[in-house]
Amino acid sequence: MASVHGRNVNDGDSKMTTAPTKKTAKAADRLAAVLKTIAAEKQDDLAKWKKRGPSLLKREDFVWDRLLSAFSTWGGSKGWDGLIGDKANYARVTYDAIGAYTKKRRVAEIEWVMRDAKVRYPANKAKYLADNYDLVKEMGGPAEARKLLLAAPGREGKLAFMRQFVGIGKKYARDMLMDAYHPDFHDSVALDSRVKSITEALGLSFSSYEDHEQFYLDVGRKAGLNGWEVDRILYNFRDDVTERLG
Repeated sequence: MASVHGRNVNDGDSKMTTAPTKKTAKAADRLAAVLKTIAAEKQDDLAKWKKRGPSLLKREDFVWDRLLSAFSTWGGSKGWDGLIGDKANYARVTYDAIGAYTKKRRVAEIEWVMRDAKVRYPANKAKYLADNYDLVKEMGGPAEARKLLLAAPGREGKLAFMRQFVGIGKKYARDMLMDAYHPDFHDSVALDSRVKSITEALGLSFSSYEDHEQFYLDVGRKAGLNGWEVDRILYNFRDDVTERLG
């Protein structure tokens, strides 16, 4: 899913402070009706993704794997196919595969692989991933990084942990754990370009990530869905949602 927010600080996530307007409430009702219908039609897909998610979290290299996945989709989801979906390319950038290189060679190798995989912004991403490799190494390696993530207290603690990494902002910090269907992130929304296009189609705008996310959480409650379900429907079936909104 799209957009990365650059180097960041752990400023936490504030609560919604903007009261919903009549326009926002009306838009929420419209969208909730659409999502409720699509959720019923796509319940098998949602169940499959929920079941598959926890297997990701069992990987000892979960943090590194999710970083690679995040950077593969920054700027366009097609990069996933070339980097994560292509087993040969993926094997060249695993934590162990690049571990023997110098920092300079590590940056070069990641960039080469990303170019081969047709990932966008390969030069910048190679530098970010090389810096993130150093951070994972300081933590004691991928398995220890995973333990530290899972030991972080609650949603806020895990968000703060993930946002230590270069290039990981509010969207990807959520998305990486939402992919694993982690219980702390069942009521989260990763605001990417697809979700934002729905917001625009509704004629809405929000002043903060938190207000924007809260809108979709409120929509979910109206539709009997959690944030994760709202997010996956909007991401995977955006065109259907847009068409039904009219």
